[in-house]
Amino acid sequence: MGEVQLARLWHLPDGTFCLLIKDPRTENWQLRVVRGGETLRSEHFGSPIVAMNEAKVWRASYDRSIEASH
Repeated sequence: MGEVQLARLWHLPDGTFCLLIKDPRTENWQLRVVRGGETLRSEHFGSPIVAMNEAKVWRASYDRSIEASH
């Protein structure tokens, strides 16, 4: 069994989204940012909580509406 997409942590109007992924064969968790079928960013974490917190930070770098409100 390969990787399992556990959650879509966020989704933006331009189609960009962030997935929390677990591969049962490994001990780590992966965040993956995807747009139009292309992986824009991917990183492994030892804890799902750390990964989910990092996803919040990543969203700010991809979400132009957050930048416009500051």
